[in-house]
Amino acid sequence: MTRFSHLWGKRIRWGTAVLAILLMLCNLFPVGGVIGGWVTHALSPNQYYPYMAEELPHKQVIAHLVQTEPYLRSTLGVLPSTAGINQHNFNYYGALQNFQVYGRQVGTRKKFVDRDVRSLEWFLTKTGDQGSVGETQASIAQAVEQSGNFQLSKSWNLPDGSLIKLYHKQIPAIEVKQIGVTGVSSDRLTLSQVSVPEKAPPGIPVPVTYEWFGSWEELQNGLVLLTWKNNSSVPSPQSPSLWVHDRAIAMGALRSNIKKPEGTFKIVERMAMLPPADVARGIYSLEATYLNRRSGESYPIQVPNVTLQIDSQAPATPAPELDLVTQLRILGTNLPKGPEALSQVFDEVGRINQYDPIQDYLVQARLTLEYRLQQIPSNRDWAYALALANVLQRRVDGAIAALQRVTQLDSENPYSHAYLAFVQLYNWQPRAAQKSLEPSLAKNPNISEIKALSGVAALMQGNFIKAWQILQEVNS
Repeated sequence: MTRFSHLWGKRIRWGTAVLAILLMLCNLFPVGGVIGGWVTHALSPNQYYPYMAEELPHKQVIAHLVQTEPYLRSTLGVLPSTAGINQHNFNYYGALQNFQVYGRQVGTRKKFVDRDVRSLEWFLTKTGDQGSVGETQASIAQAVEQSGNFQLSKSWNLPDGSLIKLYHKQIPAIEVKQIGVTGVSSDRLTLSQVSVPEKAPPGIPVPVTYEWFGSWEELQNGLVLLTWKNNSSVPSPQSPSLWVHDRAIAMGALRSNIKKPEGTFKIVERMAMLPPADVARGIYSLEATYLNRRSGESYPIQVPNVTLQIDSQAPATPAPELDLVTQLRILGTNLPKGPEALSQVFDEVGRINQYDPIQDYLVQARLTLEYRLQQIPSNRDWAYALALANVLQRRVDGAIAALQRVTQLDSENPYSHAYLAFVQLYNWQPRAAQKSLEPSLAKNPNISEIKALSGVAALMQGNFIKAWQILQEVNS
């Protein structure tokens, strides 16, 4: 509706905003009279009034996170959900601190509990009343408090006699230290150390630690394109001889809304990478390139002498959760499967978005994949992942361009054309969408999703009879 007409789009947005403000005022304060009360009760029956009791320790909790990690943007996993202690309140007070801390509720779905625990650095638990939480909340609270991977950082008493506890990961994934307050820092990023196991099996996450040095500006704006490459292997479609570990420095968590600190900084990243299951066996070495996300400048990074042997018989080494950009690239490889994979893809995206509330991982993925595809334009998996990153950011033009590349690289797959047509329909381009669907309709005329898209394209072009005929075929 908002894209149908510029005039109607403005009316809908402003009308929604005005109605929301009126409902907020009528909910918070005794204004509006009988009519206002009736409208408020009809549209928002649960009324909430300002909290006037003893102040809760939200500010203290946020201040402690900021003091502990002054250079990082943090996501706080809030496990209870009472009227006073919930993710929304902590998110609000985190926003007051220059948006340095975001509160999110995790642990609500059983199948994601383990990944929630592995993906966040901070958790808040509470004794006594837990509020409106699901059955799995107890299990994630127990995992945080008793697993040994987290330590109690601080606790606060609440007016009702209960206690809130703030837990921090024993070994944080990202550490930032200022090692030179004055003086001239290096103009270029330095990778001083890389730690990996001697051997690892393919298809299983491998722990890796990177140690970076550089100025704040280089680190904060820096994307790194890391290629683990088997130089002795002959590349083949069946057994690729490389994998990538591209992302932002510190996984994009370095604060951008502070005055630029002077001197040199050291950043330690403890993370995991994923050699593909079909990667060629052999010894791999690292190549690195720096890409500035703002200026587009790039340069090679000198790397230490480090190797990793991929061996099917090697034991797996326990590894942390994969970084979010790697997870997005993996999700992109499922898109060729069509509708059967889409629900899982967006289910996973919903989980990942909790860990990165500003979704910076999508920007990292888009910029690094665009750079990669300039070097290797024939990589189908990267093209799908780039399209997914653009769609999730609602970058219509970028999504269409990426999907046009996908249809060239995966032309025999009917769903590649369907994805392109879907985005074109979203962008109110029904004629272009119909043209995009033609190859799929010619080769796969019985796929209901593709026929439905064709019907929508006909309807949007005013061809109501054709749209009705197609709809009848889909429903039959």
